Amino acid sequence: MKKIKISIVILTKNNGKTIGKVLQQINAQQVDDDFEIIVVDSGSNDDTLEKISQYPVRLYKIPPAEFGHARTRNMASGYARGDYLVYLSADAIPANENWLENLVNKLADDQTAATFGRQIPYQDTPPMERFFIRNNYPATIGNYSNTGFNINSFFSNVNSAIKRSVWEKIKFNEELIISEDHDWAKRADDLGYKISYDPEACVFHSHKYGLLQAFKRYFDSGVSFSQMGLRPDVIRNGLGYFIDEIRYVAKESIIKIPYAICYDFSKFIGFQLGVNQRCLPKFIKVHLSMHSYFWKQRL
Repeated sequence: MKKIKISIVILTKNNGKTIGKVLQQINAQQVDDDFEIIVVDSGSNDDTLEKISQYPVRLYKIPPAEFGHARTRNMASGYARGDYLVYLSADAIPANENWLENLVNKLADDQTAATFGRQIPYQDTPPMERFFIRNNYPATIGNYSNTGFNINSFFSNVNSAIKRSVWEKIKFNEELIISEDHDWAKRADDLGYKISYDPEACVFHSHKYGLLQAFKRYFDSGVSFSQMGLRPDVIRNGLGYFIDEIRYVAKESIIKIPYAICYDFSKFIGFQLGVNQRCLPKFIKVHLSMHSYFWKQRL
């Protein structure tokens, strides 16, 4: 049996619309190293499992109640045989046949512990999300530095790779609701590990959140920052971002500006409530969160 160099970890639940394209693109990769694909499904009831069955993957199934962003990734990583652990979202489609090679090639450097790649929004993505992705996953190369809340490029398990030897020392924090990737990168950075960003390791990925979804997503983000003990000055750091975003939206359509303002207001309120979540009873947090299972496990 050949030595597996790369283990690609994908978590799924009702990703029938994209998982087939994701797996097809993975299997089309031009890469010298042997790789395996590990999929952990947490209760899909659409055609996700049917799509997965068409490809050579190692499939594990868990009950929905046992899912956790950090917990499930740690579990899947424990099953992996590769020296490099690649994390890819089930709705992140590799943009070309060199995605995997570009993502892992810098891991050959002894000083580099992890890498992450560029995200390119889908064409039908709202302008606010396109602006966010453009800002945080630019077309330039640099090293990650966790210097603040609004950093230019931040480590994301949507499209990332970590040396298994480093993951064994620094595992994902299973107490966090989300942002296990940001927390991992912060702890690795604090320990002096190098994390590299490569825009050539591209995937297509974006979301189309409505106002309520944006509120809930940023509530969870605020909760995770609270759990990490971080208190970013969102007003001071976010004002410049907001102005630049509105200018970006205006270039596309002035009539979209009122909605963009409401969108950012939803994110701001959600984040502030999340940061101060300790003041809220759990039965309320269940309804404010995009990840209600997290709170139900703690009721």
